[in-house]
Amino acid sequence: MELSSKQSGKLPLVLALLALILLGSGSLYLTWQNLQKMQNTVFEHMLLSARSIASGLDIQLVNGMRRMQRKGMPPGDARDKFLPVARDLFREIVAEGDLVYIGLYGPDHKPVILAGQNKKAAKFDPPPPLFEQIDIFGESSTPVIIDGKAALLFGRFGQPLLLKLYNQRWHGRLPPPRRETYLLVGLNAEKHLAQFRQYRRAALIQTGYVFLAGLVLWLLAVAYFRRREQDKRLARLEKFQANLLDNMPDGLLIASPDNSILAANGSAHELLAHKVGDTLVGQNWDDLGLKARKDFRQGNVRWEHAKVADKNLEFQFFPYSEGPDEERTMILVRDRTDITELEDDLNEARRLASIGSLAAGVAHEIRNPLSSLRGFAQLFAEKLKDEKPFGDYASTMLEEADRLNRVVTDLLFLSRPRELHPEEVSLESLCESILTLTGFDLEHKGAKLRTDIEQDAVYADPDGIRQILLNLIMNSLDAVPEDSGIIVISSRAMENGVWVSVADNGPGMPENIKNHALEPFFTDKPKGTGLGLSIVNTLIRGHGGRVRISSGDGNGTIVELFFPLPGEQDN
Repeated sequence: MELSSKQSGKLPLVLALLALILLGSGSLYLTWQNLQKMQNTVFEHMLLSARSIASGLDIQLVNGMRRMQRKGMPPGDARDKFLPVARDLFREIVAEGDLVYIGLYGPDHKPVILAGQNKKAAKFDPPPPLFEQIDIFGESSTPVIIDGKAALLFGRFGQPLLLKLYNQRWHGRLPPPRRETYLLVGLNAEKHLAQFRQYRRAALIQTGYVFLAGLVLWLLAVAYFRRREQDKRLARLEKFQANLLDNMPDGLLIASPDNSILAANGSAHELLAHKVGDTLVGQNWDDLGLKARKDFRQGNVRWEHAKVADKNLEFQFFPYSEGPDEERTMILVRDRTDITELEDDLNEARRLASIGSLAAGVAHEIRNPLSSLRGFAQLFAEKLKDEKPFGDYASTMLEEADRLNRVVTDLLFLSRPRELHPEEVSLESLCESILTLTGFDLEHKGAKLRTDIEQDAVYADPDGIRQILLNLIMNSLDAVPEDSGIIVISSRAMENGVWVSVADNGPGMPENIKNHALEPFFTDKPKGTGLGLSIVNTLIRGHGGRVRISSGDGNGTIVELFFPLPGEQDN
């Protein structure tokens, strides 16, 4: 069974996804920042190295020129002898591998001394904006490609003494605005870039690892939230099923192969437990004293009926397995007491309908000649009242004719019961009226009529309930002993109606008579018609109520009548 969930399980997943996105974005941003810083650091380190090399080279060139001047050489000879030395110095420095290019340029940007790791590198032509930047800032640097190698080209002004190495006649042309030399060095950036690439690769791998770890954590979170949501749904479903099983009207039991009861719901305890507080779990099915037996071999699954106390129950057995070695039996218990009563009522209604049809025809055929016979009996009673014993015979004929007329009237009532109009009736007032009507009979029998009214108002047809109580009181008068008979009319309120009972201290009814007491024409009295309790039963059912007789030999008889509240008659 599927149950709807008030709280959506998507919110935790969305939050986890946002956390993953934030983690990935933050990791990428931090990695990019670190790479930028590392790149700047590498560039600054190369710039520092290039600046240091250029400064050292500048100092060496100046020191060499000064040594030449100390020897007293003329400027031209000093320049001519120092240029080869400077070229060799440049070549030695380039040969070490840290530099791929060294150049000394004059004020007109013409090369004075050039050196490279090969001829192609030596012919490298610096970009003109570099000289402009040096003119403005005193030094400048820019990344370049020299002979297919990445390099950092750094330039600065040479010291004024190096201008003597520049032998240039202007020939009447204007000299450059600044008469200084330019010292350029091309630092080999391959090693530095290789280190940066390794760092970048490591940073990217680390970032990917962090992102992958975050992704794994997100997947675990997704699995956790889904599992938790499934656990919640499973818990709700289990709770729902537990409540359903505990509150379902039918009983449910689980039995092991040895007929030991392993589980039982609340309805099973109400239907099968003999005492309040008794538990069925742990008991053996065979010890419950039920005639219903497990019989489902060869697919034979059917309802078995059994009588438990005052309940009519039916059982159905289903085999099922909880595992390869765990065979179980599921037992359904259903209370058919009300259904049995309805079936009995239906059968009785059908029987009464047949009897009613027969009684209506018989009563019609009897009433007309009975009227003539009574008329003649009354005439003879008047004529022969002074003649004995003929006057007594005529009076007896008249009394029997009247009794037969009452039987015919009862038969007609059973065949065509009148329509009832229930309304609120006061039992106290009704009992006072009945006491007045039956006062002579009670006095003649030496019996007493008592009342125990807890609920005064009863919803019933006034004439119908009067006839019911009169019939029951007259039956009790026939049963109670002489001069010590007691008849008690009592009432008590229930949730959906009122119970009214008439009890006496007579000898009671044997079980075989009580089971047929409500049937028409059934009586154990010598002069009874067997219609009094049948009429009572018919009137009670017309109210939508029911009759219950409690009796035993020597314990008196209690006839209980249930009158439902308005709106409950059809329930």
